Amino acid sequence: MIYMLTRRQSKLLEMLLNNVQGVTGTKLAEYLEVSSRTVRNEISEINRIWEDKNVIRSSRQRGYFIEPADMNSVREYFLAAGNSKTEEELSDRGWMILGMALHKGETDVYDIGDWLALSEPAVYKEISRFQKKLRREYQSRILQMSGERLWIEEEEAEIRRTLFRIIKNETQSRTRNYSWFLRTFLQSGFDQGEYGALLSLVKEYFDGQCIQISDDSLYMTASAVYLTIVRNRESHRVREPEGAEAVKEELKRFFDYLKNQGIELGNGDIQVMEGLLHGFKMTAEVSADSGIDSLSIQILEDFCHDVMEKYNFDLWQSQEFYENILIHIEYMMRRLETGYEVKNPILNDVKKEYPYAYEISMLMVSIVYKYKNCYIQDDEISFIAIFVEHFLENVNQKLKAVIISSTRFSVNSIVNSWIQTNFRNQIETEVMLPKHKLEQYLKEHQVDMIISIMDTFVHPYVATFRVDGIPNQYTLTAMNAMVHKIRMNYRFREIIKEYFNNKIIKIYREKVGFEQVIWELSEALKREECIFDVREFAEDVLQREVNYPTFIGDWFMLPHPLATFAQKTAIGVAVLKQPLKLQEKEIHLIFLLAMECMQNDQIGVLFEFFRHMALEKSAIRKLAAVETEEGFTDILIQISNSLEIC
Repeated sequence: MIYMLTRRQSKLLEMLLNNVQGVTGTKLAEYLEVSSRTVRNEISEINRIWEDKNVIRSSRQRGYFIEPADMNSVREYFLAAGNSKTEEELSDRGWMILGMALHKGETDVYDIGDWLALSEPAVYKEISRFQKKLRREYQSRILQMSGERLWIEEEEAEIRRTLFRIIKNETQSRTRNYSWFLRTFLQSGFDQGEYGALLSLVKEYFDGQCIQISDDSLYMTASAVYLTIVRNRESHRVREPEGAEAVKEELKRFFDYLKNQGIELGNGDIQVMEGLLHGFKMTAEVSADSGIDSLSIQILEDFCHDVMEKYNFDLWQSQEFYENILIHIEYMMRRLETGYEVKNPILNDVKKEYPYAYEISMLMVSIVYKYKNCYIQDDEISFIAIFVEHFLENVNQKLKAVIISSTRFSVNSIVNSWIQTNFRNQIETEVMLPKHKLEQYLKEHQVDMIISIMDTFVHPYVATFRVDGIPNQYTLTAMNAMVHKIRMNYRFREIIKEYFNNKIIKIYREKVGFEQVIWELSEALKREECIFDVREFAEDVLQREVNYPTFIGDWFMLPHPLATFAQKTAIGVAVLKQPLKLQEKEIHLIFLLAMECMQNDQIGVLFEFFRHMALEKSAIRKLAAVETEEGFTDILIQISNSLEIC
């Protein structure tokens, strides 16, 4: 028996038949413009044709290949079945069969054969193929067959959820529009004028709420409501839930609007549709400041942290980027919760044009899996990549570098080309200079780092990276480490400017007790509106110290409360000219930390700063020796510039 191949399967086989040495999965995916997983699925489908063996094999060395002994039989099969029908034609047949079963409730192979002009064996084959598609792509068994009988099975709620997913996914991935699927599934129940009027009502709602919504979301919302109306009219009703859950406020407004327009839906209808609509932007009120789930914030924080750690990009530097991508992540998580899958029509273009941004965005996969135990799709990753690409092109603050040139012109050219290839999104090489012109240039320009091709040159004040000979993998690793150090030092400076206030720095020249320091710094924090209540805050700090002392190294402490949160994050400082003797330690500095309830990555950076500072006693000595509050902050910034980041 000859099973028809889809267009994609035909292309895949043709590729393998023309490359006898084998083709890697990556190349096949690029050629077919699909994911590696889809390639594996298609190969599994093809191998099922040959029941006794796998004609397409794989190995780590060759990728996917066909053995020479199987070439002739595969080629003959390809010529017989490869171009019989297009994938779209086959898919349309399946949806038409499903529509007929939905309309009649039960039918048989003879009616379907007469309708589609197919022989009885061909109908059986079509139904079998389509049932596999439903199970594979939609995890659905709503279409059942026994003998010559064909019927719809499952509760109405599950039928609707499946139809919603089918309409959305198939419309986004093919040329068929929403009304085609509605017409196919509803048949005589579909009225184009009625659907058009409903579409206008839905559009008016979004316009009236000042909600920016995509065309796909608009049409899908209208299609879901219309399918619900017609199915109810034909007595295919969703069972009313015993205890209906409260509808989210933004969705309740939408359903109330429909009710006012004469379209009243039952609690069961609303519950089924809520899962779909929750993944859409249904309200203008969701912003970075409201309507965002704490999990979305945590996922973004993890993403920014991982990008900083692996790629040395500080995504936090752009408030606009942070807020925009946060809103996107919120809707992404809603889609994930409800099973709503979004399609990016430019997915392949994004992967091709923005490969670096796409690679960075892949970090989101493991982060989401950590919290939700499921994987996000390629389409979702590509949307994240668009945000990242915008950041890289328009927002990212590249490090400004000067290259100290060698007398060997060829080496200069190689190093410059190497930097442009590997660090074009991170480093901007302003100029290439001989050593004797550097100092004058530094007086006139802001420079973050110096790249020296000269073996012995190191600048005493500006971070210097020496390139010895032709750059290699070791050079790449070392340069990444240098870039990371510079960026972390920069972040240290930023948190010092944000969290340290000269009005909350106290220099104690006389002997003073620990409790007195905590109470006085707490009062200073209150005067600057950093904490809510002095007593509650100070007592929590002191109680914590009894049970969990906050010594950092041997010379300073970082006390902070266990449970009391602050109005805003800030740090009170006590410089003790007469050191405190506590638990055999000599404390010269006390940093009293007040933290907001919603911690962010900057808090982590702050603790990282203190950890590095504790390793450098010379830094502690400099801070302990300051005589003015302003001088303390200046020394802190100097220290932040010189810390060695491991």
